[in-house]
Amino acid sequence: MAAKPGARPAGPKPRIDIIARLKARLEEGNRAEVRLIEVILGEMHFATTAPIAEIARRAGVSEPTVTRLARSLGFASTREMKVHMAQALALGGAYLRAAETAEGSHTSHQVVATICSRAHAALDLISVALANCDITGLGEMIAGAKRIIIYGTGGNSSMAAVELQNRLFRLGLNSTAYADPQLQSMSASVSDKQTVVIAFSTSGRVRSVLDAVAVARQYGATCIAITKPGTPLAGATQHLVPFVFEEDQTLLYKPSSSRYAMLAVVDILAMAAAEAAGPRVLELLRRVRQSLTTIEAGEPMQPIGD
Repeated sequence: MAAKPGARPAGPKPRIDIIARLKARLEEGNRAEVRLIEVILGEMHFATTAPIAEIARRAGVSEPTVTRLARSLGFASTREMKVHMAQALALGGAYLRAAETAEGSHTSHQVVATICSRAHAALDLISVALANCDITGLGEMIAGAKRIIIYGTGGNSSMAAVELQNRLFRLGLNSTAYADPQLQSMSASVSDKQTVVIAFSTSGRVRSVLDAVAVARQYGATCIAITKPGTPLAGATQHLVPFVFEEDQTLLYKPSSSRYAMLAVVDILAMAAAEAAGPRVLELLRRVRQSLTTIEAGEPMQPIGD
């Protein structure tokens, strides 16, 4: 059936979190359902691949109990339930098995060593990736822009966008960071040839950032991407700062080490812009330090604004 004129297109359906539904059902189901769910959660791979009769036998329940569980979870059939179980296993199987590992028994020394060593590795990797990048030229573009628009959507990228704005405004540069998709699009539409757009994306595939870059380029803006080479965002901008990183997928409790590399890129661009702007930024930095000293007395060499 054709959509009615003016009707909004249907967006993608949210992925069903069957693990959360199963865990919630543990507190509501009858004794047979609870035994069945315990078997499913305890042996996800078996429950995904085995016939219904075998799952029922292992849980000590009847086959109709398996069917009733599927329907109580909102699925039309046991087959549909197993499809979602397979998706959950593929997407988050490592986290489901985490309780079986010894990772949680790390000592304080091991936790410190793990985080610091991976941070060092991320910084080493990004320094190699930037070896052939014209950082000086990018600094000159940023320092010479009438307006700087910074995009980042998601944890690392939005953090980096805000942090770069935090570094650039101290240099007297007109910079604004946007994480909201609509504001990204609107800000791009008022850009011009004197605008520099800086787009952060670890994946290089965020739709709102790609769309905003396309709009900004339409109006003549110079666009710089900090992203993985070979991604759509890398190909959508005139200048690429290659963001190369490796995450250890075996350390499930460890936060992403790529944040350290991203912050290094932020500081590299900020320093390059400061050097390109020259001595005029020193008076601005002096004023910032003066204002902070007035508000809160501190050490003369304390980092500015930190």
